[in-house]
Amino acid sequence: MKNIAIAIGALAGASAQSEPYNGMCTTMGFGTSATSDGSTMITHTADCKDCDFRLDKTPPANHDLDLNPNRPVYRYRRQYPRLVAEERGSTWQPTNLESEFSSDWSSKEYIDSQIVGYIPQVSHTYGLFESLFAIMNDQQVAIGESTSSARFGENAVPRECPTCPGPLVDVAAISLVALERCKTALCAVEMMGELATKYGYYGAETEEGDRGEALTVSDPTSVYMMHLSPDPTATTAVWVARRVPDNHVTAAANQFVIRGINKDTDLYSKNIFQVAVDAGVAAYDADGNLDFLKSYGVDSQPGPGLLRKSEYTTDRIWRIYSLLAPSKNFHRKTDCYGSDFPFSVEVEFPVTPQFVMNINRDHYSGTELDLTKGFASGPYSNPVRYDPGNGWPDESYAHNENNITEWERSHGAFPRAIGIMRTSWHFVAQLRSDLPTEVGAVLHYAQHQPVTSVYTPLYGSISEVPAPFTRGSLYSFSDDSMFWKFCSVGNYAQLAWKYIFPDIEAVQMELEENFFKERGQIDATAKSILEADGRDAAVKYLTEYSNTAANDVFDEYKGLFAHVLGKFHDGAISRPETNVYDASEYFYPQWWLKQSDFFTNVLGDNGWSLEGIKVSLSHVFSPEVAEYISNKFLGHGVGLGVKSSKFLNLDSSLVIAFMAGGVTVVLAAIFVRVSMGLRTSGYTKISDN
Repeated sequence: MKNIAIAIGALAGASAQSEPYNGMCTTMGFGTSATSDGSTMITHTADCKDCDFRLDKTPPANHDLDLNPNRPVYRYRRQYPRLVAEERGSTWQPTNLESEFSSDWSSKEYIDSQIVGYIPQVSHTYGLFESLFAIMNDQQVAIGESTSSARFGENAVPRECPTCPGPLVDVAAISLVALERCKTALCAVEMMGELATKYGYYGAETEEGDRGEALTVSDPTSVYMMHLSPDPTATTAVWVARRVPDNHVTAAANQFVIRGINKDTDLYSKNIFQVAVDAGVAAYDADGNLDFLKSYGVDSQPGPGLLRKSEYTTDRIWRIYSLLAPSKNFHRKTDCYGSDFPFSVEVEFPVTPQFVMNINRDHYSGTELDLTKGFASGPYSNPVRYDPGNGWPDESYAHNENNITEWERSHGAFPRAIGIMRTSWHFVAQLRSDLPTEVGAVLHYAQHQPVTSVYTPLYGSISEVPAPFTRGSLYSFSDDSMFWKFCSVGNYAQLAWKYIFPDIEAVQMELEENFFKERGQIDATAKSILEADGRDAAVKYLTEYSNTAANDVFDEYKGLFAHVLGKFHDGAISRPETNVYDASEYFYPQWWLKQSDFFTNVLGDNGWSLEGIKVSLSHVFSPEVAEYISNKFLGHGVGLGVKSSKFLNLDSSLVIAFMAGGVTVVLAAIFVRVSMGLRTSGYTKISDN
């Protein structure tokens, strides 16, 4: 009973507790004329450090409304288990639970506690892929998501029980209902809006300011961007939606992107204008249109929530639009609202699913923010940046091993890339109008970080999710889970990224290229089976194909981890080309060694050799000063390949010594420092290598 109480308590508190960097997803939407094959595409990276990463396929169903007239609505929960419900797909079944709490989570008491209310059921519901949110149904409608900062919603706390007061629905609930019932993107947009305004809406992530949602909603012919926010009374919601031009891409990165609302072409809730006026927050654009972002987003910067540092969002929009419309020459620097970036931009070339996948993997390569460069990337060009934290926690989680203040934690930042390590799952949903509904929708799906995982094609009509995508949790490693296969390879690559990642990328690209090469034949075969033998036979064929594809990826990554572990370990690269074992040490680059103790004792080597003095100079001083001293007093350059003309971080005592007594005094000062065993990294300019 104690464990059941703990489990139910955790469920009740799941939507009331949130920490910085829990979510923060990115979503994009592409119109039919923006893509290489006339399909629409949306993508979503679910960037969550503690989410249930499993994928479910809830099958289509007919409902006896006399027997069960109501549909249950579940409280939002992101952590494992996202949901335990016998009426959904096999992933959410009590029999698919693991961990020490599995018996408690499968109890009737816990299962019933997830239900916070009911809405009227309909006679037939469509099948759909779902995870934390609804993803895509078997009618070729898909939804992507990005949690966004919103002004209102602090008081919008989900109800505790079906008869309790409070808002009933969140983005997960309304997206599930929409994909159960809609055959078009327009229907899904309108239904989600109606549910939110009718039943009361609460933000899934309740960290201060982070209560809004930006959704991409698509079918084979149209794409919409939709925004939702709780209203100030916590009894309803405001929402707006805009169709994306067919030759454009739109994107959201934890911030609303719809600005002035066009009353003639946009869709919106009836209360959207009056709520802003009554609350005293109405802001207007130059044409007198209500600015949704300024009215319902955050007040200013720095501010609460995700937009405490606005570059966290605007850098991603800048990168997406720069990759897809390079001639526009978008400038990265903008205001906190991203006012220099439009709602959408015309793409300058036909976009393929592969290109979208690579955007999801992007680390700002070749830009001023390139995450493979600089000291934070370590000696091996690792693009992964961890979220701010306090180090190893004690039992109270109050220990601060890193000695970082809360102010430093919240105001310091690395560049936020589109692809990051704490991704639970990500997808590219491709919807095609030139094929039958059973064949046209393909969910290119993967788990863990995009840069080291593989997108597997899952057709929208398949009857079940491949087993590796339905297993595992963050509680412990699971050898039969696709997430953990990707996670193992991706984490090992961080040990020596620039050496290990090329081997991973080769396997990744080969698998994905083969999937696309066989796509035409798979489509044609499925269409032929559909015409000759009917829907069930076609679904069976596509289910078997998707299962085979997923199992191939699973097996390849099982072997890939063994390969990289065997080839790259203990600072060496195995070279088994001959019958004599040989390993090449990859060691560390000079620029990185100069931040360590490696050169500390170099002055004592070789009896104060000229070379030792030169190296010590380069270690203690910035490269420019070391070069100058060496040339002027020793007659030899130290050959450091200087790139910058700035002198940085000179130790004042050494500068004074140099000015007063020349090189002899300087060398004496160096000797004192080295003999004392002091590290000199604080006095050395960090090279951009």
